[in-house]
Amino acid sequence: MFGPLKSLLFLAVLWLPLSFFVWFYFAQIFVMPIAAMANWVLQHLLPDVFTGVEQTRHVLAFITSLPIDPALLVGVDTSQGTPAVVVEANPMIYGYCIPVLVGLVMATPLRHWQRLWQIGVGVIILSIVQTFGTVFDVLKSLGLQAGDEASRVITDAGLSLNFIAFCYQFGYLVLPAITPVILWVVFNQAFIQGLVTTEGSELPEVGTSSTETKSQ
Repeated sequence: MFGPLKSLLFLAVLWLPLSFFVWFYFAQIFVMPIAAMANWVLQHLLPDVFTGVEQTRHVLAFITSLPIDPALLVGVDTSQGTPAVVVEANPMIYGYCIPVLVGLVMATPLRHWQRLWQIGVGVIILSIVQTFGTVFDVLKSLGLQAGDEASRVITDAGLSLNFIAFCYQFGYLVLPAITPVILWVVFNQAFIQGLVTTEGSELPEVGTSSTETKSQ
């Protein structure tokens, strides 16, 4: 009834919404490993700054030892001590790549074991992508939005604020969008080659019509 390309698109339309629903419904569980990895990276980059992380549903709060800018404490009771800077991050912003890959893999005609290993390997790689985005989200907030003391600590650690801003944009705009597609292409080269070489799927040469190409 459908060709392989149309079947892929049709199944992708069905699987992608389901993948996103499951991913968001279990967001709190999926964020747990991201919290652990991001906290490990930040504590190794700035061991004297980051003291821990707390998770509230899918939002992470990274606790630091840096004092809050006094200008922000107007009207705040400091009798129990000066509160420290807490940087919040939402890893879900960088994790939509996971349901995208799952939807594409489920729409591809594969055996069960092939789907399992593609999703398993893909989730591991995309979790690193999600952790990358979360780490530089936190560093961006700390270096550019938490006051002069935080900026000084970042630069003293040898981290460039421009580099942090670049990595934040790269981890927010580029990596989550292209990585699942690249992984799917790498995992399914034989299937994609079959799509390209299927009769009737060839692109017409420059200066010829599609009818002429088929007749040749």
